[in-house]
Amino acid sequence: MLYIEDTFYTKQMLTDHPVCRLNWLTDPAQTVVAVCVKDTAAWIAFCLYMKQMHGTVVPLHPDLPEAGARRLAEQAGCDYLVYADFQQPIRLTASTNRPGGLIQFSSGTTGDAKVIHRTWASIDEELAAYGQRFPLSATTGTIVACPTSHSFGLICGVLATLARGATPIILENLSPKHILHVCQTHPTAILYAGPGLVYLLSQFKQRLFAVMISGMTVPTVWFEAIRDVTDHLLQQYGCSEIGCIALHPAPKSAQAIGYPLPHLTIQTGTIDEPAELKVKAGDQWVGTKDLMGQTSTGELRFFSRLDEMINVSGLSVYPADVEDVLLRHDAVEEAVVFKRTDRLQGERVCVQVVSSATEDALRTYCREQLAPHQCPSDWAFVPAIEKLPNGKVSRVRLGVTS
Repeated sequence: MLYIEDTFYTKQMLTDHPVCRLNWLTDPAQTVVAVCVKDTAAWIAFCLYMKQMHGTVVPLHPDLPEAGARRLAEQAGCDYLVYADFQQPIRLTASTNRPGGLIQFSSGTTGDAKVIHRTWASIDEELAAYGQRFPLSATTGTIVACPTSHSFGLICGVLATLARGATPIILENLSPKHILHVCQTHPTAILYAGPGLVYLLSQFKQRLFAVMISGMTVPTVWFEAIRDVTDHLLQQYGCSEIGCIALHPAPKSAQAIGYPLPHLTIQTGTIDEPAELKVKAGDQWVGTKDLMGQTSTGELRFFSRLDEMINVSGLSVYPADVEDVLLRHDAVEEAVVFKRTDRLQGERVCVQVVSSATEDALRTYCREQLAPHQCPSDWAFVPAIEKLPNGKVSRVRLGVTS
């Protein structure tokens, strides 16, 4: 059914996993569970079990400290947080009843993280449409070299591969040499990985059969380097509210993000007059906050982001989450988080802070509260945060002028 590194798990092995017989999970269909664990087999078995039982799961990045995981679990209205150990969950305030599915987080226009709930039915509809657009053989295996706590790895990498009857290979060791070795061992599998990692792999000049990139629009130099070592380069685009929106079988540029999946209705601009991409799934229209144009053949082209989310190697960082942690420190008076372009990660987390603490002290504090990709890499200690005439802070302006 699937590999985790070089260990093969049959469907029966996952079904019989101890996490599918937890004595505290008496009514899965009415329970919301956040999961923050490093045991990939346990997480995947639990996710598949909750999907089958119509329960609700909230996947959290396994590197989150307990305080950060608990904060997100409480924000999502979870009944339990599984942190490191499925046998000893943390009981939280009971959630409101909701249909089973997947809960993730997406940024709003201010950078605040908002809770996104998707039903398993909507995800199954996405998986069917994704399979229709997938341009390679249905039996093509997938090497998942990205977090399965993220929708790219979980939904597109694992669930979509299982849905089309192929075998996912989930990697826990993400060192470049190991990934390249696995690609050699499985020479007809497609690699799913963050753009920064794929660009790094391209520098080894090893030929790759197929690569799917997602999560951010890559710099042209990255795109060309990846294309030059890949037989089949694919690109996809999506958002937490909808899932995968578009898939491209053979992009000619980084901006060519794909063709809309057949179950979706879209509204956007043209190449000459781009506009925000809006997507209808079911009866709901969702604004993506991304500036797009569509060609006469239906291809979507990306122009720029309209929101302030920070994308670190394909992982979302919400400014308000980082600011909330900083502002809880006794020595911090003000803090504003924004982004700058980074040659290897795409974007990096930057902060202006009014504080009497040292940079080393605040870096240590952040590492205790945040996942590594959320921690600021650029620090500026200022006497006051620059504000616009209306009293608000412009993160976009800070990213350009700081």
